[in-house]
Amino acid sequence: MNKCGYVAVIGRPNVGKSTLINKIVGEKVSIVTAKPQTTRHQILAIETSKKGQILFIDTPGMHVGHKKALNKYMNRAAALSVFNVDLILFLVESLKWTRDDEQALKALENAKAPVILVINKADLIKNKEKLLPYANSLCQQYNFKEIFYISATKGKGTGDLENKIYHYLPESENFFAEDQLTDKSTKYLISELIREQLMLRLHQELPYSLTVEVESYKDKGHIVHIHALIWVERETQKNMLIGKHGASLKHVGIEARKEIQNLVGKKVHLKLWAKVKSAWADNDRLLQQLGYKDDF
Repeated sequence: MNKCGYVAVIGRPNVGKSTLINKIVGEKVSIVTAKPQTTRHQILAIETSKKGQILFIDTPGMHVGHKKALNKYMNRAAALSVFNVDLILFLVESLKWTRDDEQALKALENAKAPVILVINKADLIKNKEKLLPYANSLCQQYNFKEIFYISATKGKGTGDLENKIYHYLPESENFFAEDQLTDKSTKYLISELIREQLMLRLHQELPYSLTVEVESYKDKGHIVHIHALIWVERETQKNMLIGKHGASLKHVGIEARKEIQNLVGKKVHLKLWAKVKSAWADNDRLLQQLGYKDDF
């Protein structure tokens, strides 16, 4: 009996959605950093096994208090993911509940698919008896079908969760080839790997004012030539990104090239340029030009 279906994973920023999906899929489909709002788009991650396929929809973290067009786009992408899916995983962090969690919970109000409550970082709670009243308080707010306690980083409980997910999926032939991990293009994945290194490298605020556009991708057989633009909103941000004598941008390029070579399986020649596009994160037209389109 082959199972195949779509599973939306929603929750507040930085709660472990991408980490969980990458763990179950077994590959890094979504980039992961310690900074909130790392995921900006809906991303399809495909897990194929003998039982069938789980088609995960990784979503941006739902959040409040941010009014830029980019933030509205991310909230919209997350909220709409609960429609036309077979199952929803609502991810929270053990013993924590914030306004952003409340925002994510509101997205379930119009959901028709069953919802599983997934409590992440349960391994970090020494007194496990505290988890039960915490879970009960959440179940008073929504009728969850199941509750799972996991550690997405360590993979604890993720195997049992994966088995339960298949239980809820419809009988169907697989939708994608066995070796396909996502529906995103190679250029998109490359832009995300570059942005990941930028977020890891730069300080608290700047990562949210930048985006990456792969301008050119040329596969020469033994080597791939890539030119990418890093857009920021102000000249001061550009200078900060480049760093003294270009040191910061050079470091990002070196680390990103390693990740991209793992992705494409061959040598990569990567060139990065930093450019200014004023207030791009709060301009709907510029967002669409940079790939933030409502195609979900």
